[in-house]
Amino acid sequence: MKRSEQYRQMAQDVANFRDAYKSVLVHMQPVRENMMNAVVAYQPKAGASGAVADASQKTSQLAGRAKRAQLQSGISRTFVVPSVGIPIDPITAWDHSLRDVEAMPPGQVVNTCNLVIGALEEKADRADKTDRTLVGRLALLAALPARVRTIVAEDHPSLGRIGFATGIFAQIVVAVASGLILAGATVGINVLWSKVAKSTPAPKSSPSIAPTTPPAASPTPNASLTTARN
Repeated sequence: MKRSEQYRQMAQDVANFRDAYKSVLVHMQPVRENMMNAVVAYQPKAGASGAVADASQKTSQLAGRAKRAQLQSGISRTFVVPSVGIPIDPITAWDHSLRDVEAMPPGQVVNTCNLVIGALEEKADRADKTDRTLVGRLALLAALPARVRTIVAEDHPSLGRIGFATGIFAQIVVAVASGLILAGATVGINVLWSKVAKSTPAPKSSPSIAPTTPPAASPTPNASLTTARN
């Protein structure tokens, strides 16, 4: 499965959780405070306890897949319980929004899901554009060790050291593959350059000019006179 398809599947997982959470709210009604008339919690409507239980079970099951998708999206959002100051996650602790509306309003749970969905869809669109390029393929190779360690840590937490060793081995494989790619590119450039050099005509040589020899110097008059006297 391509990266873009994985991101879109994760976005769909979050959307399924959001819709299941909203179905829980359909079968519930707000409980208002007497003094301020503000919504403080939700409770099942009359005769809807069974429907709430079924919808809640489905929502909890989908929360696991939605949480993993949230981690991949890079969107992190928590709410704080005012009385104790404990941060709560809107996906894994979604049912807290039904008991404490002030700490985590249900509308904010839905908005968080929409943020995660948007981030994953953006990643999917970007993966569609980059994975088909050479740079995108090289980036996938470079990210292989980290992905191997992540998969090993998720599926087998006790095999962290093996995952680390596997990551090192994957880094070596990536380095070798990158070297082969670079070597292949270098060979291709050399072959292309040699073909260009052969097809280019050699420059014509300019006619050579023989150096002129200066005439021999005639004997000086003094030398001739000395010879005659002897």
